[in-house]
Amino acid sequence: MRACVFNKLAMCAVAALVAFGLRADSARTAAKDGAGVKHYGYWLHGKNMKDVDLGLLSSSGATDIFLHEYAVTKHGLSEVESWIAKANAAGIKIHIWTQVFYNGGWINPVKDGTLDAELFDERIGRAKRSAQIKGVAGIHFDYLRYPGTAYKTAGGTGAVSEFARRAAAQLHQVNSNLVVSVALMPETISSEHYYGQDYAAISKYMDVVIPMIYKGNYKKESPWIAATAKWYVENSKGAKVWAGLQGYKSDEDTAPLPASEIAADAELSFEAGSDGVVIFRWGVTNLIARKKTGGD
Repeated sequence: MRACVFNKLAMCAVAALVAFGLRADSARTAAKDGAGVKHYGYWLHGKNMKDVDLGLLSSSGATDIFLHEYAVTKHGLSEVESWIAKANAAGIKIHIWTQVFYNGGWINPVKDGTLDAELFDERIGRAKRSAQIKGVAGIHFDYLRYPGTAYKTAGGTGAVSEFARRAAAQLHQVNSNLVVSVALMPETISSEHYYGQDYAAISKYMDVVIPMIYKGNYKKESPWIAATAKWYVENSKGAKVWAGLQGYKSDEDTAPLPASEIAADAELSFEAGSDGVVIFRWGVTNLIARKKTGGD
């Protein structure tokens, strides 16, 4: 009987700790986003930074921009910080968009059968430096995956997950309010096998996941967007889901989609439970107007 009581007390203690952890995560996320806020934004190439009309984007409802890190190389740090200050003043948060396992060619994070520690340190160190740019709200990881060949590398999926864990932990040490996000392939249960993206693990470490639900590239119709977004929402282990949408027909035909079609796809994503929508990308998409709101 005493052992039974002890086990019950132990179980209660564990449950309490788990509940505390969940409440802490919820509080951290709520502190970053604000309760009920819906996000709407664009990926932006660094070279195009100065071409953006921030006032127009803000008045059209944009809340977030994912600025490629090349902007610092192209324009210089002081220019980037000045631009970020203007974006913040317009009510737009800036996330620095960085590439992980691709740099003109694919990089295998497993080297000689073990994690490539040098690669991890370099990529995470670069992200940490970007996190210290004045006014930055988040770090966004792209190419945190294999190009469809993860199953050929023993430990490849584990390497992708471990990068996500280390990067998120170290970036949150730099700034606990930083929004750490990642772009994901939209292939649900197949993504782990082909791309090394174990969604259960990655969505546990990241603040935001952005499945790239590009209907043109996959030759799908709009209902596929809603179904895919819903899967990522329902299977997340803690990360918020922002749907990544294609603003043009496909990589084979970069003609911009009609603004009305993009708007309709965005609404489908929100209805499926997404907390945000990010359009790929500024410069090859029509802009749409969406009212900023604290709870759609």
